[in-house]
Amino acid sequence: MSCLRHHSPRRIAFTLAEVLITLGVIGVVAALTLPTLMQNYQKHVAVNKLKVNFNIMSNVIRRAEADYGDITSWDEVINSFNNKDYSDANKANAKTQAGAIVKKYILPYLSGAQFTETLSLSDLGYKRNIVYKNGNIFAPTSAAGPILRLKNGTVILVGITSSYADADGKKNLLGMTFNMDIDGPNGKNIIGKDVFIATVTYTRNTKFMFYQDYQIHTTNQILELTSTRSSLLANCKKFGTMCGALIQSDGWQIKDDYPW
Repeated sequence: MSCLRHHSPRRIAFTLAEVLITLGVIGVVAALTLPTLMQNYQKHVAVNKLKVNFNIMSNVIRRAEADYGDITSWDEVINSFNNKDYSDANKANAKTQAGAIVKKYILPYLSGAQFTETLSLSDLGYKRNIVYKNGNIFAPTSAAGPILRLKNGTVILVGITSSYADADGKKNLLGMTFNMDIDGPNGKNIIGKDVFIATVTYTRNTKFMFYQDYQIHTTNQILELTSTRSSLLANCKKFGTMCGALIQSDGWQIKDDYPW
């Protein structure tokens, strides 16, 4: 009579050394890929916030002109040294006029927004300056209003643009700047990273647009935008002031050559 032998199935298991090696490999892969994933996520969030704020402010300007007429006909713009001799001594008054424009033509169309002409960035919680890409100071924490704070947390420091000379050599104030900090006081506070510069010119057919190169006709009409992608990229890398225009021109993307 033969005996039947029962064979137990072999147990397959990893040794401790094999487990440790596998975990080490996983750790190395994670260390290599997580920073890229985090950076791509941060870029995605920044672009979405930027696009939302751009659309909000663009709609505000369109609605204000629909209700009050062309921007060149607004009393506050007429009094903002447009078509008058403009000098550095006029800047304080021009900034006051910019605040008046915000209060009358912009703030009423921004549901839930707050506005101040006296509080500083420090008063709003900023603990570090807003700086250019090269580290130079763009706006110190002591910089005061006009400042808008949107319902979504974006802080907009309102300023004035540079002047230009007309055919008679007379200096004219060009318009207003809207320096949008999409992260508020708790972000990096770096131009081109979480702060983007837009402008509204005191010209016919004006629009809310990201800061870039353009030409102004002596009759106060915008003729053309003159920036190329290469010039936008060069500025974005050095200063950051045209980074918003670069992102928009790239189809609302932060491409690989963007100086993130």
